[in-house]
Amino acid sequence: MMKMKKIRISLQDVVPFAAFIIIFSFFAITSKGSVLSAFNLSILLDQSVMTIIVGCGALFVVAQGSIDLSVGVNLAFTSVVATWAANAAGDWLLIPVALIVGTLVGAFTGTVVSRFKVPSFMVTIAMLIGMRGIVNYIQSFISTQAIPESMMILSEPYVKYPAFLLIIIVLAYVFEFTKVGKYCKAIGENETTARFVGVPVTFMKIVAFAICGLTVGLGSLFSLSSNGGTSQQIGLFFEMKVAMAIFFGGVLVTGGTSAKLYKVLLGSFSITIIVNGLNHIGLSQTQYSQSIQGILLLLILGVTILASKKSRKSAQLPDEAEAIDEQAEEKTAHLK
Repeated sequence: MMKMKKIRISLQDVVPFAAFIIIFSFFAITSKGSVLSAFNLSILLDQSVMTIIVGCGALFVVAQGSIDLSVGVNLAFTSVVATWAANAAGDWLLIPVALIVGTLVGAFTGTVVSRFKVPSFMVTIAMLIGMRGIVNYIQSFISTQAIPESMMILSEPYVKYPAFLLIIIVLAYVFEFTKVGKYCKAIGENETTARFVGVPVTFMKIVAFAICGLTVGLGSLFSLSSNGGTSQQIGLFFEMKVAMAIFFGGVLVTGGTSAKLYKVLLGSFSITIIVNGLNHIGLSQTQYSQSIQGILLLLILGVTILASKKSRKSAQLPDEAEAIDEQAEEKTAHLK
């Protein structure tokens, strides 16, 4: 008889939802409902857009057990170069230059990581320091620049939100239903096994970082259109915000099957709600915000790790029971 496959919802999958509901409910109550106003909810969405887009791109890298801590400086570099190109040679160049530059920087990072076997943490930290110097050097000559007036249309809600939704749908499809996403998760689960079964590990690492870079290019367009141009502070600490969103959503640093796109969405909104909610209850100072975010991140990661271990143990028990049943059936058939 064919056995119906049961859909199992693990504790590890529930944690991000529970954390989001608790955080949202807490600030909804303590702020006396001001967090729930239509105006504030629109602000929460607007402040989460960039983090979600880049976070979803960075998820391809994290799924492999790697990390990209250069997304902030890549955002700054891409924004500066794209704005300069648009002002120098034509408004329309802003979009393609931003996408191309962001992707190339990501692909370069992925090439160094995969070809030279350098840990992603070290490579992206070096990129973070080195490229920030390049950005500052460029801005010392061209200064901060405003984007062409025609490109401000990107900040209009009827353009911004449909584009945002389309980007998330495409990234979700690629991550969940194509070989790209499956290979990334397979590498995170066990790189040696993935290589043995035919996964092009080296190439996929380059692809993952390139996708991350592409989303940085998209994020730079949203940033430029919202701020009106570049600034000396552009992209500062953005990499930490993206990393926080991913890990706050319950994705393990080892990646693998723990990497799910909905976790990035929940993590991004949770981080934004914390900062916004603290402002509503009069605790908007940086030291409060950062301390609370750090404590909650440690707590959620701890619960996620424990839930992951528990899920693996519970998953092994049914497998062992099935193996015993199969052996018993084989013995019975042999006796007959």
